Amino acid sequence: MCGIVSLIYKKENPDMGKEAEALLKRLEYRGYDSTGASFIDDNKHISLFKKVGAPSKVCPALGIGLQAGQRFIGQVRWATYGAVTDINSQPHHVHCKVEMVGAHNGNISNTDSLKTWLTARGHAVISDNDGEIIVHLVEEHYAENAKISSGDLASMRQAYAASGFHEGVPDGVLRMVDAIRKADALAEGSYAAAVAHPQLPGVFAIKSGSSLYAGLGSDSHGDFIVVSSDLTSVLSKTRALIPLSEGEGLWFTEDSYLVFTLHGPTAFSRPRLKRSKLSVKDTQLDPHCKFYMEQEILSSPANMDQILRYYFRDPQDEMATAIFEERKDECKECADALAHLSEKFGDELLRSDMEAVFASPSWADVRSRISATGKLPKASNSYVSDEAELLAELGKLSPAWSQDLQLMDMVFVWRKRRAVLRYVSELKSTIMETNNSGGRIYFIAAGTSYHAALTAAYFFNGIAHIPIYPCNPGIFRSMYISCLRSDDFILGITQSGETKDLVDIFQDVKEQMPGIRRACLVNNENSRIPQELSDFYLPLLCGPEIAVAATKSFMNQLVILYLVAAGLVMPEKDVREKVCEAKKLMQDTMETSLGNIETVAARLYQRPSIHILGTDLLGVAKEGALKIREVVLNHTEGYDTAEFKHGPNTILGRNTVFSLSDMEKLLDGYKALANKSANLAQSSARETLKNNPELIESLYQGYPLIFICPPDERDTRITISQIHTHKIRGADIILIAERRQDLALAVEGRPMGDDDYWSKYVEIPHSGDPYIFVFGATIMLQYLAYRMSVRKMEWLNELGVLDHGVHPDVPKNVSKSITVD
Repeated sequence: MCGIVSLIYKKENPDMGKEAEALLKRLEYRGYDSTGASFIDDNKHISLFKKVGAPSKVCPALGIGLQAGQRFIGQVRWATYGAVTDINSQPHHVHCKVEMVGAHNGNISNTDSLKTWLTARGHAVISDNDGEIIVHLVEEHYAENAKISSGDLASMRQAYAASGFHEGVPDGVLRMVDAIRKADALAEGSYAAAVAHPQLPGVFAIKSGSSLYAGLGSDSHGDFIVVSSDLTSVLSKTRALIPLSEGEGLWFTEDSYLVFTLHGPTAFSRPRLKRSKLSVKDTQLDPHCKFYMEQEILSSPANMDQILRYYFRDPQDEMATAIFEERKDECKECADALAHLSEKFGDELLRSDMEAVFASPSWADVRSRISATGKLPKASNSYVSDEAELLAELGKLSPAWSQDLQLMDMVFVWRKRRAVLRYVSELKSTIMETNNSGGRIYFIAAGTSYHAALTAAYFFNGIAHIPIYPCNPGIFRSMYISCLRSDDFILGITQSGETKDLVDIFQDVKEQMPGIRRACLVNNENSRIPQELSDFYLPLLCGPEIAVAATKSFMNQLVILYLVAAGLVMPEKDVREKVCEAKKLMQDTMETSLGNIETVAARLYQRPSIHILGTDLLGVAKEGALKIREVVLNHTEGYDTAEFKHGPNTILGRNTVFSLSDMEKLLDGYKALANKSANLAQSSARETLKNNPELIESLYQGYPLIFICPPDERDTRITISQIHTHKIRGADIILIAERRQDLALAVEGRPMGDDDYWSKYVEIPHSGDPYIFVFGATIMLQYLAYRMSVRKMEWLNELGVLDHGVHPDVPKNVSKSITVD
């Protein structure tokens, strides 16, 4: 996934380059194969700067921060179509028939056929990149539209007038809107794009299957509109968002905008601005942390407070909740009226409308009833609901209403909790009905979310005794989709709600078997899977996740899947206590075990291959392995403990899996031999190794196995057996488990004759519960991957290895989208 961004002011801004550099760096997590920036000045001249590399390197190298401009379009690339070269970098500046510049994010799957089609029409397509195809398509159709007279634009003007607009719009803008619609009709795939014609005012943006956000604001250089694939880059400039839906385009200048449809009849709109529920501080790095991955791992216990707030009734709020329920119509009326202020701007307007809400008879009734119980909240400017940012802004405008704003915060929490509890109940009843009718329950997810599905199956099997079929989209399509029955149930698990292969599965099931119930667990509640393809959904509530490797979203997935499984057989009060226990275990684990994890990280970060073996915890083992592969770039596999002996154990003992650190050792050995023999330099490398077997012998070392053993007698016996089986064949052992003497003896006992054996016992504080243990073990594996990544990155940087791609936040070849608002 790449990222695009565009910014426009009324006049040429001498600091546009600084703005561009800051925005591009915010997109670095989305793509770092190449970076590009195009600027259009007041003279309508296009300047283009692009090069292979991440924004943090390319921007200083090309002097992007020094540029001026009135309009800016930029892109960071995560390569899919076309090799990582300067020519394939974006934006693309074309001038075959009409001069244009543009960039895209996403994939155009029919790029090859479109390239042939464009070439036949006189276009010089110089790159292999699908982004250039989009720009040429728009150019082609705009050039054709430029041939028609103003009178021939009657249908476009009629559509404009039918949408309720009467003010003039330049002919060129209508021609461009039509050109974009025709280009989009030819392009197959999912993408977002921004294009500009230097002779036309403004910039045009396209939202066709990929995320795109827009916002209007003002700063020291005047009014501006910013558009980006990434919400956080928009929030860094403004919280006033222009609502954009899938299948819409946007024409924007510095202070005006026009939304138009991409498909079907042409229609225009100018939706009201709306405040984001997030602010840029929600995506900022805590000064106590060096990387987002660290921050997001450490925040996981605190994130569980949101789950406790919305997934359980709060005994301390029982009286207030009863009043809200009794006066639910009045509460909803007042909450809707106050939430509607997110679409209004101007201090006086906000203040007067807020006072009108609090002066209403409905609010007076609710307030008086709460006051009579003695539960009226204290005045404060700290809020916890989804509308916290709006409430805080209103509190600063009118401190006298702080107590009412606090009470409204409680109403917002009650209203969302009410919906979440209803959907939790619906999910539990659907699972029970499906199981009782003999139907199958499929949990479908990709990547990290798939590992959450695997772990969920462990929860449901052990706690609720209900079978779950965890699948990634490929497994489901190849093994189950043709076997679906009407009484089956599908739960999708996704952070973004936009994962293409999961969207395709939901779409196919919806079309082929519309009677099958579908639900999802999702972080981005406004995305396609929950809003268009599911009967209902449950929110993850983990907030924005910046680091590419998912950590806190995985943890929230586990918590919610656990509470649903436990809620099928336990009272809500007991489930809540268990979730609190899981939270405390994570905190205690981080306080007591980080030293041991640091020791393990120092031992393993240079090791080229590792296996993580989970006894009954396949999902946890696979996720731990994925985290190390993602951010350390060391080969790591997750297996069931007992399964490892069926083939993968051949890697133990002597093998040919060597690393860069082994190369250092080999060179040191060679130098020592060279000092003794002047003729060594005359021998080939193979002859040297053959004649000096000690060089290779020095490279052999114990193969690292990380065992995860929950507190269960059977699992303990299996783990002990497998530790003994593998350590005598050349394995070094790391064990993540609660403290047990028999486990400690198995881990620490040195095999006879193996003086190089190494082991470490990473203790998880006692819980005695194999399902709660999952949370302590998971956060340890996440932190281990993080520390290994930092150590390896620093080592490679010190060696001067270029483009090694090791980074805890933005490792090479992987990408993600933040789509939370």
